[in-house]
Amino acid sequence: MSIITVNPLFELIVWTIQASRKVTFELIWDLFIHAPQYYEYWWTNLLRDAPLHVFIETSLILFILWLTFIRRTVDPGKSSNNTKLTQKEVDWLLETWQPEPLVPELSTAEKFIIDNCPLIEGFTQEGDALLVRGVSEPVIDCCSFDFLGMSQDATVKKVTKDALDYYGCGSCGPRGFYGTIDQHLNFELAIAKFMGTQEAISYSDGASALSSAIPAFSKKGDLLIVDESVSEPILTGLNLSRSTVQFFKHNDVVDLRSILEAIAEDDVNKRRDSTQQRRFIVVEGLYRNEGDICPLPEILALKEEFCYRMILDESLSFGTLGASGRGVTEHFGIETSDVEIVLLAMDTALASIGGVCVGSREIVDHQRLSGAGYCFSASAPPFLSAAAIAALTKLEKEPQMLVHLNDRVQILYGALKSIPLLQHKSTLPTPVMHLVFETPLASVNDEAMAMLEIAKLCLQGGVAVTASKFAIMKGLRPSLVVCASTKLTDMQIKKIAHVIGSSVRSHLKV
Repeated sequence: MSIITVNPLFELIVWTIQASRKVTFELIWDLFIHAPQYYEYWWTNLLRDAPLHVFIETSLILFILWLTFIRRTVDPGKSSNNTKLTQKEVDWLLETWQPEPLVPELSTAEKFIIDNCPLIEGFTQEGDALLVRGVSEPVIDCCSFDFLGMSQDATVKKVTKDALDYYGCGSCGPRGFYGTIDQHLNFELAIAKFMGTQEAISYSDGASALSSAIPAFSKKGDLLIVDESVSEPILTGLNLSRSTVQFFKHNDVVDLRSILEAIAEDDVNKRRDSTQQRRFIVVEGLYRNEGDICPLPEILALKEEFCYRMILDESLSFGTLGASGRGVTEHFGIETSDVEIVLLAMDTALASIGGVCVGSREIVDHQRLSGAGYCFSASAPPFLSAAAIAALTKLEKEPQMLVHLNDRVQILYGALKSIPLLQHKSTLPTPVMHLVFETPLASVNDEAMAMLEIAKLCLQGGVAVTASKFAIMKGLRPSLVVCASTKLTDMQIKKIAHVIGSSVRSHLKV
């Protein structure tokens, strides 16, 4: 017995054709004549059976009628407020109109910085002093991070000039798009070998290395535990990462532990799997804003205990700490591989420009596609990589440079500590020394202006120092920053302490 499947659409068509055959002219005329009566009958039954349906339908009909016939759109050309101004009124409005400034008005400190910004014109022939416009005599350099004096080394200069003559200036593109030159690769191999890591990746700017590497690994929803005194490039990287950020007190391991324990307790209470979130501890080896060294062994122990990764900025500690200049890891006898992400600067001990991230192959390869400064910025000129290679070679061959630097640091530290009215807040063996007022002034702005005035007096006295102009984080006081280098002699160190002391007394009028 066969089963016949009936198509519903076919049935509808058949029913429509059959019903249309029953329609006559008399039926159509009757519907037209008696339409009001039929509608009243339908409406009455509908109101009795479904009153809510009637209410909604009536409301929609009234709304459509209101939109169509009653509501009026605004015609600017026919507006009653379109009163034409007289020429006198127009002239008065133009004369009295004051546009808002595009940028906020400069503060007193900012105006002072602009008006008193020194211009360095070069170095003396010996390379141990600066030539500053407006200052008749050479000035002792205590303001740069050229700790090992590599920028004035004859060998480094010659290699740089030869590379400039051979390659030209620019590399004409990002690293991933026809911007990689053999000098870039040679430097990455050399620095990775020197640091004892698998690979290295170089950026064209030291600040962009930090602000690119952090958001390359930490994204929205991840967690960053950060020392409150980190430098500006790290803060930029934190903002770009859009991660959750918590700050711990500067170099306070107890406070760091309390934060990590609170997070772990919160994980248990909320039944949250910590492995589903990338978590990092971010510190500097040698703090730019404080001039002291991070307690790396204790922080590494907490990192392992609570299962975090670490981002370590060795921008200032590279080439200054450790027996061979490998940074704070070597200073504490820690393997570089124990830290997941290590960043170095090429513009300090290597007499160049740029930044480097060293680590495992996975860490480096990830940044070749995710590091914004690597992917989208033009690569560094090849001669800068050549200069860094030459400086690194010299550092490897002459580790006694570090011994000499430490000797200069010790002597300068003692000389500055003896200056009255100032307090040394940095700790040995740092080559970056911060001096603050022993007795705080009335406000942070007063201290900032005072430090700027003292730095100006020091320059007139033949010593170039800098002032930390603004407190980046809460509790960071303005300070006078003095940098040590291998170029300083004993006589120059005595002069530095004398000039700073006399400038402070002159400004405070004591």
